Amino acid sequence: GIVPRHRPPPSDMGRGLTLLLLPLALLAAPVQAEGGGPATEEVKIEVLHLPEACSPKSKKGDLLNAHYDGFLASDGSKFYCSRTQNEGHPKWFVLGVGQVIKGLDIAMMNMCPGEKRKVIIPPSLAYGQQGYAQGKIPPNATLIFEIELYAVNKGPRSVEAFNQIDKDSDKKLSELEISQYLKEEFARDGKKRHPSVHDEILADIFKKNDHDGDGFISAKEYNVYQHDEL
Repeated sequence: GIVPRHRPPPSDMGRGLTLLLLPLALLAAPVQAEGGGPATEEVKIEVLHLPEACSPKSKKGDLLNAHYDGFLASDGSKFYCSRTQNEGHPKWFVLGVGQVIKGLDIAMMNMCPGEKRKVIIPPSLAYGQQGYAQGKIPPNATLIFEIELYAVNKGPRSVEAFNQIDKDSDKKLSELEISQYLKEEFARDGKKRHPSVHDEILADIFKKNDHDGDGFISAKEYNVYQHDEL
């Protein structure tokens, strides 16, 4: 299981964990910048606060819990604030797998719980030439984020998580095993859900993960985040 140092309320915990097998859009589905932009463009990182005991450091595939504010570099206006969304719960997301814009995936590597950073992200690593109208982000916008990281956990697609679901240890996940796992997760956060929700999520998991269609999710199929151990 995933036990953060600061236990968030159960509902938030459940949300973080169901993310386990489901992608989650944070600021929005990131837009691939066309042409990649000039090679000189990179994320500028300023560390505002570093705790004395700085570990563990975040790495690709870890599950992070963070608050952040987003500003437009052009006029300093705030376009996003996680504290005003979702009842103010910090956001959970998996690092380095494209659940957030590329610039944030880069900006939050090697960061430890309690650390605060201010980062400047060029358009090619954010929303590119399209911008993102719904998010009030104009085309070719440089973005500034102030980030506070709360927790760094073993990522959902880790070997530990796979072995936990794979009850018979045959190195593949059956529909029954994942169904059982979802039941346990849902029981853990105690929310009332219609039974159809369980079936929909299960079907979705297989549609997205069972690439060869054999009715099982193999270690390789499950392990989309390319950890080395499996």
